[in-house]
Amino acid sequence: MRLIKKIEVRYLRSLYELNLDKAGDLNVVFGRNDSGKSNLLRAMNLFFNGKTEPYQPFDFNLDMSDPRKAEARAVKGKQFFWIKITFTCPKNYQNALGNEIVIKKQWNREGNMTQTTMGGKDINQARLTRFLNEINFTYIPAVKDMNVYADLIERMYGAAAETPELTSATTDFIDAISGQASALTKQLTAIFQTETNLAPPTDMQRLFRNLDFSHGADRHSLFRQKGDGVKARHLPEILHFINQNEAGNKYYLWGFEEPENSLDLGAAKDEAARFADFGKRDDTQIFVTSHSPAFYLSEVDTGAEIRRFFITKQEKNGDDEIAPKNAAKPIDMIADAETEMEQAGLLQLPFVIRKMDEHQKALEESETVRSLQAAEVGALKSTISELTKPTLFVEGKHDVTLFTDALERQNQENQIAVKELGGTPNKTHEFFSGLLGNGGINAGAKTLFLFDNDKAGRSSHNTLCKSQPKTMPTKITSNAFAWALPFTAEFKAFTKKYGIQDNQAFFTAEFLYPASAASELCAELLLDDKTKEIMSWKKCIHGDYNTSLSQAISVDMRNADEETGDWLFARGVPNDYKEQFSNQALSRDFDTTDLDAIVTTIIKTLGQNPDIDH
Repeated sequence: MRLIKKIEVRYLRSLYELNLDKAGDLNVVFGRNDSGKSNLLRAMNLFFNGKTEPYQPFDFNLDMSDPRKAEARAVKGKQFFWIKITFTCPKNYQNALGNEIVIKKQWNREGNMTQTTMGGKDINQARLTRFLNEINFTYIPAVKDMNVYADLIERMYGAAAETPELTSATTDFIDAISGQASALTKQLTAIFQTETNLAPPTDMQRLFRNLDFSHGADRHSLFRQKGDGVKARHLPEILHFINQNEAGNKYYLWGFEEPENSLDLGAAKDEAARFADFGKRDDTQIFVTSHSPAFYLSEVDTGAEIRRFFITKQEKNGDDEIAPKNAAKPIDMIADAETEMEQAGLLQLPFVIRKMDEHQKALEESETVRSLQAAEVGALKSTISELTKPTLFVEGKHDVTLFTDALERQNQENQIAVKELGGTPNKTHEFFSGLLGNGGINAGAKTLFLFDNDKAGRSSHNTLCKSQPKTMPTKITSNAFAWALPFTAEFKAFTKKYGIQDNQAFFTAEFLYPASAASELCAELLLDDKTKEIMSWKKCIHGDYNTSLSQAISVDMRNADEETGDWLFARGVPNDYKEQFSNQALSRDFDTTDLDAIVTTIIKTLGQNPDIDH
């Protein structure tokens, strides 16, 4: 997310003048010690949260730049400092606020703050207030004491407190304590002649502030027994959880000081990649300060835009002018980052890290060469063997697992290769892409393309065969066939009940198991998932049905009881749970009669003389 486009700071602590422009998803701020890196995050904390330090009240005399203070005294001028932030407005606010909006906050020596808003159009103040209220800035200082963890645990409880499960559990907890203290409450009632009972605190978050994690096989306290490095790596994960579950805020800004503290080089590189992964989210923008080249030289490819800014301490030169004029210098190239650190006398560590990487790569390459030489002939033989096998192409990797297992039950796993197309291809170039990505096909070996019997699968079948699917595979050429999964008897009863035509149906491989067992498994996997995506999924039916069925039928399907065949057939299995579903289904003693019947037809089709009704 790139909510903040530009940050301007004047006269705050060591930042006499700072302009940080074109901020990215992840912004890495680096430089020498005492250069002003932390003061940038303190400025942001003051702008959003009203104080520079997390646990200290605002103090103008402490936060005012010393050089600027001396200048003001010399001319008997006013003492003040200001912070200005340019926001790129989200689409839902652009009508009221414009494409960009600039907000400037200025503080004077009396501690008073004035706010000025600048935009390209008349500002809707109510919408501006709502927009600012939807922004949450979290500042994680370099020294991460227990207050930092306790604050996040408190927020974590607040993020989850609205769930009925937690509310019920808290009530049970209080009731249990009340039962043990019944003698006391009876005595108090008798003394004061009014009923007295133990009640939960009005601020439940304080009750949970001292929660901890048990960590590792030894089950030790994470916050009190584990090292600083292990604890620090939990912070972004906890904050990420809060952002996903916290009600009210929609735009999250992280100000994270030195996340590499107490981490070894390998862990620091992993952490930098993790921050980049968080930064690619559409609701999170991250600003980190760092001394570690694992962060400022990071080139991970997660889709997030990583921006680097080198901070230099500003001091007066011989002409009594502040230099450099701008404390923040954007670094667009990795080589430029190394140059800046070399000029600052800090290149030794990046040099060591780069040499370590080169050495590791050289070792891996030499080992790879030896192993390739030894395995080259064997790999070539294996490839030739695979190309001569009949091949079953299915849509996804979970289908590969399902049908490979079914072939094993009929002792055919070494006779037929099972490969994935990487989705449902609807166009010729998509077929070529899927085939080439899995080694292509051999015209001399039989091939069967097996699709889900849904809108996309039937379209793919039509692309290859110029016809809709039949109950048996359709011949494309003498050695190539296409088929869509035939409906089971249970699914046919479902379509008849709701008046669903064959060309409207949505049927996937997960439906080949008995409906009751499959629906119970799906519900079991989703039991503890209370995310917005899954709660919304449960209230909906599959998109193919929404566009093809009447509203009355759609409502009936939507209201089907959970853990029934109708409930599963109307929705399918969520994409994020298909792998778990597939693994669990294979490990349980499910009836595979329908699946095995399909595999029998596949074996017959890919045999020497398939007797197929075309």
